[in-house]
Amino acid sequence: MAAHFDIRIFTNKMIITNPQSGQSIARMAARPFSSSRLLIGDLDAAEQLLGSILKEMDGWRRFFRASITATIQPMEQSDGGLSAVETQILCDLGVRLGFTQVDIV
Repeated sequence: MAAHFDIRIFTNKMIITNPQSGQSIARMAARPFSSSRLLIGDLDAAEQLLGSILKEMDGWRRFFRASITATIQPMEQSDGGLSAVETQILCDLGVRLGFTQVDIV
């Protein structure tokens, strides 16, 4: 069974939603991942926060071995669009957490 998660990223904050269950979890980063120039300036800190939220999502363990997709939406620091580097950082974040497909919107 495939699972999908919507991930909205703010400055040092993430909101993760499972559209199938309707569950949503928002959390501020204990270890800041944003910088004044990049929404994700510390990929390890962002991965730690996103991973901790996903572990609390209903069914995450059940979906762990299935196809898991994500839509990542940067909510701040994206005026004028994302650069190729910023897009790659967001894709890398999803890949590091095991998503089989990551769409950036």
